[in-house]
Amino acid sequence: MSSSEVPLETDILVVGGGPVGMFTAFRLAKLGQSCVVIEKNTHTTIHPKMEYSSHRSMEIYRQIGLIGHLRPRGVPETYNFSEVFTTGLGGKNFAEHIARVERPSPAELRKIWTQSNDGSHPLEPHMRQSQVVYEAILKTLVEKEPLVHDYWGYSFESLTESDNSVLSTVVDPSGNSIVIRSSYVIGCDGAGSQVRSSVGLQSPRRTLPLNLSYVHFKTKDLDKMQSKGDFWHLTILNGAVVVAQDEVDTYTVHRMIPPGIKFQLGDPVDFINESLGGVGGPFDIKVDEVLAHGQWQSDLSIADSFQSKKGRVFLAGDAAHQLTPAGGHGLNSGIQDAYDLTWKLVAILHGWGGDRLLDSYNLERRPVAELNTTLVEKATLEVIIPWIAKAHEVGLENLNATTEHGQHCRKEVRDSILKGRWVHEQTGTAMGYRYNNSPVVISDPSTSEPPTSITEYIPSTWPGARAPHVFLSDGKTSIFDLYGLNFSIIDFTEAGKPSEDFVAVAGKLNIPITKIHLPKEAHCKTIWEREVVLVRPDGFVAWRSPPQGAQGVNVGEIQKILLTAVGRSG
Repeated sequence: MSSSEVPLETDILVVGGGPVGMFTAFRLAKLGQSCVVIEKNTHTTIHPKMEYSSHRSMEIYRQIGLIGHLRPRGVPETYNFSEVFTTGLGGKNFAEHIARVERPSPAELRKIWTQSNDGSHPLEPHMRQSQVVYEAILKTLVEKEPLVHDYWGYSFESLTESDNSVLSTVVDPSGNSIVIRSSYVIGCDGAGSQVRSSVGLQSPRRTLPLNLSYVHFKTKDLDKMQSKGDFWHLTILNGAVVVAQDEVDTYTVHRMIPPGIKFQLGDPVDFINESLGGVGGPFDIKVDEVLAHGQWQSDLSIADSFQSKKGRVFLAGDAAHQLTPAGGHGLNSGIQDAYDLTWKLVAILHGWGGDRLLDSYNLERRPVAELNTTLVEKATLEVIIPWIAKAHEVGLENLNATTEHGQHCRKEVRDSILKGRWVHEQTGTAMGYRYNNSPVVISDPSTSEPPTSITEYIPSTWPGARAPHVFLSDGKTSIFDLYGLNFSIIDFTEAGKPSEDFVAVAGKLNIPITKIHLPKEAHCKTIWEREVVLVRPDGFVAWRSPPQGAQGVNVGEIQKILLTAVGRSG
C-alpha cells in the first residue's frame, strides 16, 4: 500500500524493493506484520536476471498464497526444461547438433511424483519465469497489501544502530532527507548493499574467469529460433547461451567472454545474429524489439555475517551473498533467506520469540550460502569452462566437419557436456540443506544424520531438515496443506495425547501452534519416521520424538522443547 507520507517509525524497515525485498514484505504481511519498504528505483527491472524458480521456492510460494499469481504468468507447465548444444543455428553454412539434455516438463513431473509418493519429491515442480515478469507481479501485490507501506524512488543513505532501535536516513525523490526509526532493518539492497556497509560488514569478492554480455529481445521467427528443436537453454559453442523466456516471442542471448578480452557489444541485432550463427557465420532473424542489453561479471561473495553485531540489522539475498546463475541458486536462496528470517522477526515482535531466534538466522542461512557458493564455483570451473575449452581444443571447424574426425570431435565435447548435466539437476541441494548447527533446533542423538546428495532429495525428519511432502491417503492433500501459519505439531499416535500436551503447554507459553492429528496415515508416518514431529513456520523440523515413541515425553520436556524452538532458552 503506497501513501504520500513516509511513516517516521515502523517495526521493520525493508531496504530494497527488488524481488527479495518485495517477497519479504509480502511474507511479513501474511504473518500479520506491517513494514515499510523503500526502493531507489521508480519501477521494476527490465533486465532478465533470473528465469528459474526452484522446487523449494515454488513450495514456499504455495504456502503463502503466491503461487496462484505466479504460475499463470510463467511458462506453461507442459513445456520442458531441455538443453540443446550445437555449433550454431546455421548462418551461411550448416551447423552440427552436439547434444540434447532431455528433462521432463513440470506437468510430467507431477504425474511421476503423485504415483511414487515416497517423500523424495517436492510438492511443487520448478517454474520458468523471467524476473522481469516476476517483479511486476510482486509489485502489484505488495502495493495492494494494507500492512505494507512501499515507497519508490526513495534511496537509503545510512543508518545508526543502538541497543533499542535503528535510525535510517533516507532520501526522497525530491532530495530531502528523512530519518526513519525502526526496531529492525532488513537489507535487501543487492550486491553493493549500503545497509551492509553501514553496519561495517564486509563481503569479500572472488571473480571467476567468466564474463558475459547479453541482449534481451523479442522475435516471432520461432521456426528459425527452434531449428535445432525446442529448448529452455540453447548453448552454441561460440560461447553463446540462449534462454527461451516465455515460449512465445521473448529470448535472451548471453555471450561468454574469456577473461582479459575487451569486448564491445556494438549493435544489439548484429550481436544476436552473430551469436546465433556460431561456426556458420551470422544467422539472420527478424528482431522485433530489443528490450535490454548489458554486461555482467561472474563474481562470488558472502558477507562476514548476515546479522549486525548489535543484532538489529539483517541481510538477505544478494546483500548477503552474490552468486552466478549456474545452478539457479541466486534469487532462490534469497527467497529462502527471507522465509527463514521473517517468521523469526514476527515471533520477537509479537512477543513469543526470544533473542536466540534472531541469532539463529545467520547460523542457519550462512552455511547454506557457503554450500551454494561451492557448487556454483564447481559448476563454473569444472563444467562450464572445461567444455568451452574442450570445444576450442578440438577446433570449432572440426566440430562442424562431416568427416569421421568431426564425429569423433563432437563425441569428445558431448561427453564433456553430459558429465555436467547435474548443474541444472540439483534437487538434493535445493531441497535437502539442513540447519544442523542451529540453537533453535533440538538434535536427535538416537541416530546418525542421513546422507545428502546434490541431485536427489533424501526424505527425512532429521531435526533441522525440511520435513518431507507426502500426499495423504486421499491422494490429493499434501501434509504441507495442513500446516498452520506458525508452528505445527504433527501427531501420528492413535489417541493424539502428545499433540494435546504440546498445544496445552504452548498455550501457557503464548506460542501459536496448530495441532495436526493423523492416526490413520500409516504411509505418511513411515516416511516421517517418528510418531510426533514439531514443524517450524518455515516447514523445517524443530524436534521429533524418540524412535521408541512419544509416550515418554512429559510436560516438562515439552516446555523445554518449545522454549528452545522459539529461542527463549537452551
